[in-house]
Amino acid sequence: MLNAYNLWLVKKNIDPSKKPKLREFVYNVAYQLLEDFGEPTTNIKGRRPNPMPDRIIDAYSRHYPVHTEMANGKKKPRDCYVCKHTTRRQKKRTRVVIICNECNIGLCIVGCFRDYHTLKNF
Repeated sequence: MLNAYNLWLVKKNIDPSKKPKLREFVYNVAYQLLEDFGEPTTNIKGRRPNPMPDRIIDAYSRHYPVHTEMANGKKKPRDCYVCKHTTRRQKKRTRVVIICNECNIGLCIVGCFRDYHTLKNF
């Protein structure tokens, strides 16, 4: 900033008796930068809430369970995503033939389908 201040003084040919102080120059530069590139912010303190995933926001409008099917008509089992990635209970491998039509992942119909679409951390 000192070099910018000195260059500005030389370029503008300002009278040494009327030159602004370095502090005023720095304030004006910061003010102009904020005026041009700054974004207004709010004075909210604390953690900002994380946006909820799409699977939770509109859980019951588009998401519903369907059976998996192959071309020959047989059901193709998949691993239940919630049983495999849970943090609230013991992880296990459960083979299921039900998927969410929108998310396209395997889910147990009894508890995991509801948990996946209503809880952020299941």
